[in-house]
Amino acid sequence: MKPTAVGAVALAVIAFVAVRGLIDFINKLVEQASAKPPALPAAQPRRAVRGRKTVAKAAAGLSAPEAVPSAPSPPAHLDASDLQVTRPARAHTRTQFRGSAALRQAIVAREVLGPPLALRPPRF
Repeated sequence: MKPTAVGAVALAVIAFVAVRGLIDFINKLVEQASAKPPALPAAQPRRAVRGRKTVAKAAAGLSAPEAVPSAPSPPAHLDASDLQVTRPARAHTRTQFRGSAALRQAIVAREVLGPPLALRPPRF
């Protein structure tokens, strides 16, 4: 077959359109890569904190010193012998939490519940 002028022109037009389409595609990719992401919506304002009346206290403190209140006195029906701070010696821990029973319960809990949250790997 002998190439004709019409065929050569058609082939040139097809090549030109293909190259032009490739250039447009590359330009579009470059524009998308350099485009800024869409702006985030404005953050909602936090709840307003009520102002404290520090100015009034400061002004009152500067004008006249107030009397310091004395330490409160203990109630009349209590004396120093009635006050008990520590746990009485007769209060024992339950037997299920002592000795080998405690170890058994700890092993069962570890198997059922898994490791403590502090020892688990982070979740993403």
